[in-house]
Amino acid sequence: MIGSAKSPVERAEKQLLRLFPDDPDLLVATAWATETLRSQELDPSASPLRSLRALRRADRRLGAAAARYLVEAAAGRPPVSRRRPAPPTAQ
Repeated sequence: MIGSAKSPVERAEKQLLRLFPDDPDLLVATAWATETLRSQELDPSASPLRSLRALRRADRRLGAAAARYLVEAAAGRPPVSRRRPAPPTAQ
């Protein structure tokens, strides 16, 4: 099989849990992202790409999936489904 069976949300959560080990609910991570974006006067809902880049500049350890996860969380949007729906089976 090509690629990982994990969804981008699962990969992002795994990386964020390594960066914020004492934060299993990622509340501290989300608060950090929100404050970082607020200090740079960025609205994650209106400027998601700029917000993503700002977070990755603020902490170079963040991957793209983890930064996107935090941008979505800072914008107040829940993460997308954890698992991709299974493709329909060919009959």
